[in-house]
Amino acid sequence: MISVDAIGCNYVHTKGWEINRPEGLNNYLFLHIQTPSDIMVDGKMVYYPEPCFILFKKWQRQLFHNHEDMTYIDSWVHFRSACESGSDIIRKDGHNDAARTDDINSGSHNSSNNSAARTIRDWNAKDDSDEKDEIETLIESLDIPCGKPVIIYNTIELSDLWHLADAEFHQAGSHKKELLDMKMRALIYKFADIMHSESGTPSKYNHYRKAFGELRNSIFSGNNAATITDVEKLAKGQNMSLSYFEHVYKELFHVPVTKDIIKARIGYARYLLRSSGNSVQDIASYCGYENIEHFNRQFKATVGCTPTQFRNR
Repeated sequence: MISVDAIGCNYVHTKGWEINRPEGLNNYLFLHIQTPSDIMVDGKMVYYPEPCFILFKKWQRQLFHNHEDMTYIDSWVHFRSACESGSDIIRKDGHNDAARTDDINSGSHNSSNNSAARTIRDWNAKDDSDEKDEIETLIESLDIPCGKPVIIYNTIELSDLWHLADAEFHQAGSHKKELLDMKMRALIYKFADIMHSESGTPSKYNHYRKAFGELRNSIFSGNNAATITDVEKLAKGQNMSLSYFEHVYKELFHVPVTKDIIKARIGYARYLLRSSGNSVQDIASYCGYENIEHFNRQFKATVGCTPTQFRNR
């Protein structure tokens, strides 16, 4: 089970803010940095102008700060395997890094003092005595890199999941631990899915992911697909030509936009056939079909049987 030590969403920090933990912490840290930042990667400070995500393992060096005089905004979560004892966030030198939740990602716990006196270990190496916990096993199975920023363009679902976990953390329900575990796993799995999906798409198309993701969600929301009678209007909504719009959509989702529209329409038709007594003719009309024969053909091509046969199953 995954246990959350502390979590925050959309924290704003002014210029001069920095986190410097040369020997890391005794838990995992997942960050969504939403503004330009400088992050240490493989021993060198690297400028990241775009929002990014980064996952730190236990005892992995953490050094990041706002870029120049810009405001820094991030969401963060400190978590561990629930089988581990203790909830305080501890540095490797034994110092309590944040006794209070509101101190965890504030400048007050900058841990650069006396860092030169500490022995710097190989942060990517594992002590012979260390055993992998369930979180490290999960991270490795999902092929998520640790200590290296990942640029994600479609952050809508990840932000929603982060807010859900944050809200649950401040609740006191009898199933809080189980719900936090589920929401953290959902966040990690969704991050892995989006990361691998976007990594296989040319970056010039990934810039459209947020806008196209919202559009696709709209197509599958309720009965919206029934109102889409002209794909060219969707293209104009994105300030694109029809051909380029269709090309970008297929690059991002690996399916033509027309197929998604049909899938959404037929999906709603299946729901109505199961849950209402409306005639097939009326259902076809509700789902955006003026011609009943056209509806029957598309339904059978998608589902494998006619609407009447589906209803009578």
